[in-house]
Amino acid sequence: MGGRIKNRSINWPLIFILLLGVLVRTQGLMNPLLDDQGWRQADTASMAYHMLGRLTAIPQVWFPILNYDGPVPQKVELEFPFLPYIIAWTWTLLGQSDLWGRIWAIVFSMLTVWGIFVFGQKKFSSRAGLWAAGIYAFVPLTAYYGRVVMPEPVAQAFSIWALNAVVFWREKPGRLRLAGAGLVMAFAILAKLPQLMIFPVGIMLGFWPLKGEEKRIMIYSLFSLLPPGLYYSWVHKGAASQASQFVSGILSGQVVEGTGLLSQKLIENIFLEVGLTVTLLAGTGIILLILVLINKQPIIYDKNSVNIQKDRRTIYSLFLWCIISLSYVAFICSRIALDYYLVPVILPLSLLAGVALDCIEDIPGFVLGVLVLFFLLIQGTVVNEEKYLWDMRYLNQALWIRENTPKESVLILSDSPPMTFYYAQRVGYRLNPSKSAEAWQQLSTLKGDYFIALPKTELGSDFWKKVQAKYSEIGPGVYPLNNR
Repeated sequence: MGGRIKNRSINWPLIFILLLGVLVRTQGLMNPLLDDQGWRQADTASMAYHMLGRLTAIPQVWFPILNYDGPVPQKVELEFPFLPYIIAWTWTLLGQSDLWGRIWAIVFSMLTVWGIFVFGQKKFSSRAGLWAAGIYAFVPLTAYYGRVVMPEPVAQAFSIWALNAVVFWREKPGRLRLAGAGLVMAFAILAKLPQLMIFPVGIMLGFWPLKGEEKRIMIYSLFSLLPPGLYYSWVHKGAASQASQFVSGILSGQVVEGTGLLSQKLIENIFLEVGLTVTLLAGTGIILLILVLINKQPIIYDKNSVNIQKDRRTIYSLFLWCIISLSYVAFICSRIALDYYLVPVILPLSLLAGVALDCIEDIPGFVLGVLVLFFLLIQGTVVNEEKYLWDMRYLNQALWIRENTPKESVLILSDSPPMTFYYAQRVGYRLNPSKSAEAWQQLSTLKGDYFIALPKTELGSDFWKKVQAKYSEIGPGVYPLNNR
């Protein structure tokens, strides 16, 4: 594949990609957790906040706790809190700031970029690894979600290194390496439940053909699946005592109630945030690998590269990864109109696109690859521009509440977004704005101290007329109640 890049020169292009990837992700670095997906980001930070002062109380400290919906912090069923735990330790040592969460997200995102390069280098060629790493670094979707205080950066880092761990074990087999590969896979599934999709890929990559590998597959599966099974069972049982539910659209009614295959929002997310160029390149990569199997000829010509024909399990693994990813997009992403659900599929797309670019040799391939990366950078700047915007009114309101109400106050928010709880450092309830007819009754029955009119409320004018007639506003959208 492609022209040769000598091993001693590889690090410089990779370092350049990593540095530029960091630079891209520093946009909005100092934003509070109120930009796009502020809800999820504030949830992550809230979990970290509730860990402070009990970081060594293992395992209880690892049980996710949020500030809603109840008069006390609530246990919830969520993924393992890797990022909140790291953030809480950082706050303890260096002081509390939203900046640390963003920095750690960028670190994990760059670990993902590095991991893609390592996988591409070992299974295809150094050049393919570099193109794949560059594409993942600059795709608009991963450029934005590589700096958010959410589980996505951690989950993607563990996912690619879980596959790399399998590759390392194949190179130097050993029981410790096999157990280690299984544990890294377990970390990926713990970090984000949908990463379970790469478990079959790890099986294929490590054990194909499966005949005669039953014992080692069982060991690998045990280390991969037992920790997630124990953890998710633990949080399910613990959260049930507070009538909580799994905070995941995949395991809720969102999938059942979704719009179905090829929704308009899904198509928009793919074209704008993944990019038609990357999608077409990935499709080309699939075709090229199929041709390798049909013609039984290697398409890698660099003598320093792996002969893909001798390692057919890599092709089969990528095909399986693509099939699983397509199924995930069709049955999950099409029903949940949240762009970050597409993040897991960028890993295989980047690798396949890197393979496609590597097949164009020498200067033409280099020029095309650079143009693709440049286009992704421009596209990300345009597409993500609105995502970095945030409303100062939310922060001002929350800080007023923190400074002017008793710490033990229970809030009732007018709408669903819970970021106010985090910045006000209060607990409470949220009204459901989609049920305006029931909202007034909810407000009258819930036991709270203050009703908070969020800046972008969806409740109608009739509701607010009732509120203003019965309660007096003492702060920015803050109404004292007598519901206790």
